Amino acid sequence: MTTAPDRNHPISDRRIILVFFGILLGATLSGLDASIIATAAPTIIADLGDVSLLPWLTTSYLVAQVSIMAVFGKLGDIHGRRRMFAIAISIFLVASVLCGLAQSMTMLVAFRVLQGVGAGGITGIAMALVADLVPGDRLGRYLGYTGLVFAGTSVIGPFAGGFFVDHFSWRFAFLVNVPSGLVCLALISTTRIDGLRVRHRVDYVGALLLALSTSGLLLALSGRGSDASWTSPRILALLGTAVVLGIGFLWWESRAAEPLLPLRILRGRVSALSTLANLISGVGFTCGIIYPPLFFQAVAGFNAQNSGLLLAPFALTCAASTLAAGQFADRFGGHKVIPLFGMVCEAVGFALLSTITVSTPATLVMAYGMLAGLGVGCVMQTLLFVVQRFAPARDMGVATSTVMLARVMGSSLGVAILGSVFTSTLIAEVQRRVPGFAVSEIQGTPSRVAGLAADVRVQLQESFATGLSTAFRVAVPIMVIGIIVVACIPARRVREKLAEAPEAVPLAETATAGL
Repeated sequence: MTTAPDRNHPISDRRIILVFFGILLGATLSGLDASIIATAAPTIIADLGDVSLLPWLTTSYLVAQVSIMAVFGKLGDIHGRRRMFAIAISIFLVASVLCGLAQSMTMLVAFRVLQGVGAGGITGIAMALVADLVPGDRLGRYLGYTGLVFAGTSVIGPFAGGFFVDHFSWRFAFLVNVPSGLVCLALISTTRIDGLRVRHRVDYVGALLLALSTSGLLLALSGRGSDASWTSPRILALLGTAVVLGIGFLWWESRAAEPLLPLRILRGRVSALSTLANLISGVGFTCGIIYPPLFFQAVAGFNAQNSGLLLAPFALTCAASTLAAGQFADRFGGHKVIPLFGMVCEAVGFALLSTITVSTPATLVMAYGMLAGLGVGCVMQTLLFVVQRFAPARDMGVATSTVMLARVMGSSLGVAILGSVFTSTLIAEVQRRVPGFAVSEIQGTPSRVAGLAADVRVQLQESFATGLSTAFRVAVPIMVIGIIVVACIPARRVREKLAEAPEAVPLAETATAGL
């Protein structure tokens, strides 16, 4: 049974802007937290100890986020997206405070799981909530504005992480979420946002299978760099477990009465290809965010704060292209041409980044990154809008959360695969150039390279440059696959669907659907 939104209470433009800002502020929390913690991780380990749990500091968060996104999408369909978004923000804030007060790595990892649950709810509902709030004729434009989230988290995160570590404590990296979260809750609580309600059953078995298979895959891929062998028993066991549980997840989803990820959403060619393109572009976004700062710190000699600022051109270009793509698509169309152009830019940008050496100027690395950022901004939100328009109204929440899940999975796979390639190459190069040097001394804090003796510093800079160029080289064929995926989207079918009026809700099912 579905209930339709009540259209008798139009929201003023001013109120739309305020609530939209609140949604964006909430969406910023999860992305900002990830980038801040990445910078603060070495200091956290130094304070709390137990380096063996370091992979779980990130993996536990990502696994919880990925596993719970679609669950929150369905709960939003059932109980109202504004209500569930507020619950997700509240969970995230409570978990952030607990993380900031953690007294051991075990406690911190456990609280990171809870924080990932909140982040999954935020990510899974935010864009669908925007679709509930904004009139259809302006939705593409507002989705374009969400590129500011990427810019803000990408620039502020690394800088803030370094700032907190240098001047305060790593605990502020978590506690800083509280003021922003409270403002977000205040803004979204002031306006009634009506969206279609659908009675669902929540697929908890599917969520568990997804969590277990995802954790096995991410741990296998992220652990590859340290084991330096795909044939180690631990890596093979994790990969085998991930594959078996992944197949079990797909089998269950094909038979569940209310699957976590309805396969019908991905049966359509347009939605399936658009979702896959978002996953691939998620890999590109992560590659462009994580690895240039390593060059700026280890090779060019900048500190963590300044390397975060040097990332600003990539992030701002990503945001500007997202805004421009949304405006252009709203007015002139081009929902296939724009992301196709974006994928080409990503492929060319990473191909250029794969040529970097120790003598490459930082400004040139910034320029190459800007080209990749231009591509990322043209792909993600444009194709999200396409998926939302192709999804039935009853599936708006779960369709949006599916696309966001694809992005997070792409980012997670990007961190795991490219990080594994970079780490294994770096270790091999250091062992060859500086036998006996402990890579662990500079792997978490690459800015320390600048303070080493000249002969060692030069060799380590060469090693970092080689590792980074290799990682970028691996990203190129992934982006080429993205070009092929977007090229296969039927442009005519997209134009015809977007020319239709948004799906109407049968009058027999209409009812007030306020929160």
